Amino acid sequence: MSTFGTRIKLAREDAKLSQLQVGVALGVSDKTISGYESDRIKPPVDKLMKLADLLKKPISFFLGTDIKDYKITSRLRAIEIVLRNIRQELREIKLLAQKNNLDD
Repeated sequence: MSTFGTRIKLAREDAKLSQLQVGVALGVSDKTISGYESDRIKPPVDKLMKLADLLKKPISFFLGTDIKDYKITSRLRAIEIVLRNIRQELREIKLLAQKNNLDD
């Protein structure tokens, strides 16, 4: 099983970038990038977002989440939001109907 750090290293090598290049892009030292890759330190969220953008990988790649699971979860969340909006609209329709005595 790959670790957070090994996934960072793999993505960096796939992008054909050195630790120094990644460090400059993120505003940290190459030693910090080495620390990320060896799992000695974890990047803060803002650096992780920049890293994902720089290395052209979804954040889920670094976190070890299967991208298929991520896509399914995202779709389910979108469906939940739509359903929540539909329920709210139905409540509003019911209130309007009650106000206009159309419900009887």
